[in-house]
Amino acid sequence: MKLGMPTLVEFLRFEDNLVLCRKLGLELVEIHMDLPTCLPETMSPYKLRDLANEYGIEFSVHLPEELDLASHHPSIRKGHQDRFRETIDWAASAGIRKLNMHLHNGIYFTLPDRKVWIYERNEPGFIKLLIESFTRLNEWAGMYGLTICIENTGNFQMPFIGRALHLLLSSFDHVHLTWDVGHDAKSGFAEESFFVKNVDRIRHMHLHDYVDGKDHQPLFSGIVPIRDRLAIANRNDASVIVEVKTSESLERSVTALKDAGLA
Repeated sequence: MKLGMPTLVEFLRFEDNLVLCRKLGLELVEIHMDLPTCLPETMSPYKLRDLANEYGIEFSVHLPEELDLASHHPSIRKGHQDRFRETIDWAASAGIRKLNMHLHNGIYFTLPDRKVWIYERNEPGFIKLLIESFTRLNEWAGMYGLTICIENTGNFQMPFIGRALHLLLSSFDHVHLTWDVGHDAKSGFAEESFFVKNVDRIRHMHLHDYVDGKDHQPLFSGIVPIRDRLAIANRNDASVIVEVKTSESLERSVTALKDAGLA
């Protein structure tokens, strides 16, 4: 099990994240591609290799959150597939082996009494396009030995998303899971049963606490069973990102882990 940190929005220089990572004794930084400093166009993969060697750390990648691999607009879907493939090429050149992503729910129409998800209304079409996209991406990731990890965002409890995930996991050997334990807590632990059933597919974890309606809180400040979640990550040799979003809360969380004998 490797412990790491996310790229922080407070830092304008990417390398400031690496300085903090080494200071805290962590082993991994997750490069978040929604930050303009964290793009293939702005970060040479060979420079990333040099930085990994210089700081003695590894990297994972968080893909752009707007990726929608089942868009019913062919040009949009192709653009997202292309960006995913570009990221696979970039990550492989940088020596990065793990990619984290969200599974997009699509859009919904708001009716007077409920939300109607368009992908749910057209679930066969949603599944077909999703499988087509992942068939290409799983093969591409496999060429480099990369792992694609799908993260829960409070959506794994949605029936049409759950059915799609079961099909993806059973169909593609390079597709695995990220358990975001804070998102799970925010859902009232409604996603926990899915991860228990698929515990052997957990390869990555986002670790943060949840308290008073807010996630991404410092560890041991809320209701997430930190020890239990880390025990699962350790059994699976999963990487763990302490996904609190400020340097102050990150330092507080890592100190708490060390005091508890967990880091």
